[in-house]
Amino acid sequence: MKSIYPMQHSSFLKSALRMFALASLLACAAGCGGSSMHPVIGHVHFTDGSPLKTGRVMLDGGDANTSSWGLIHPDGSFQVGTLDVDDGVPAGVYRVYIENAMSLPPDNWGDRDFTPKLLIHPKFMDPEQSGLSFEVPGKSTPWEIVVEKPPKSR
Repeated sequence: MKSIYPMQHSSFLKSALRMFALASLLACAAGCGGSSMHPVIGHVHFTDGSPLKTGRVMLDGGDANTSSWGLIHPDGSFQVGTLDVDDGVPAGVYRVYIENAMSLPPDNWGDRDFTPKLLIHPKFMDPEQSGLSFEVPGKSTPWEIVVEKPPKSR
């Protein structure tokens, strides 16, 4: 009669090795390489030094499944997040552009019509034309983004 012990022992050993490998992988992902998200903060201002007071800083890393962005506050400051408002950004090189940089209605605008105006040159709204690129993590953090005002209408 054949013993089934070697088969059970082999199966147990394989299962134990799989569990050890999985536990090692999870432990390393949690702590071996450090955080995979890096804080990104900065300011957006015009060439004259005045802050851009509204909009969103957008990061394009070429991955359609990942979106990182940060709201621009009235003082021009921003903090970028990917999965949460301020959780940071994965390492990489990003093309940077600005969205929603439109004038806001005055506090007392009431029922009157309001047409928002573009606050920045349109090239800064396109990742391919903005000319802005940053590396995360990098020596450029905190970021300083300088934008131009839109061309004057004739």
